[in-house]
Amino acid sequence: MSATTAQTAEVLCKRFGPGRLPGADNRDIGAGYAFATAALSAATVFVVAAGFEPITKYGLGAFGPAHGGIYMFGVYAIPFVVPSAFLAGAFTWAQRPASARYWGVAGGIAATVLTYGIGAPLSVSGWYVITLLHPEWTMSGNLPRLTMLFGMFGFLTTFWITLPVGALSGHIHERAVEGN
Repeated sequence: MSATTAQTAEVLCKRFGPGRLPGADNRDIGAGYAFATAALSAATVFVVAAGFEPITKYGLGAFGPAHGGIYMFGVYAIPFVVPSAFLAGAFTWAQRPASARYWGVAGGIAATVLTYGIGAPLSVSGWYVITLLHPEWTMSGNLPRLTMLFGMFGFLTTFWITLPVGALSGHIHERAVEGN
């Protein structure tokens, strides 16, 4: 990505994006907004890409249309992943060492990985509540194992988009904050 593209993204974030939300002038809260936006963007890209027929037919056949498509995991996870990314971004930036230079990319990757750690238990909890409302559905009694499997499955199917988007978001957030 060129310097001009990064500068354009910074300006757009300040003018139209998370910079206008309450508390966004705080570096940590602003990072939360930036990562929530990044998570929504990455999830949307995943849902579109996973719903693309050649991918479901040839690349992800076991999770194809007979099971609602793997993209449905992405659709289901959005309400849990976006707040998780907000918390992960705010927490990661709050832990930023004062002497850290070029924190954006490393912090972005760390926040992205932490999002999986927060989002998996939230998603499984939501799934558990849904199964309570629909007793005909089955639910494993071993929630810790299910949480770990859900998180690993989520990471293995989405890392190709989440890690680059997280790194880019961290870089853009750092540059936008430095410009203030």
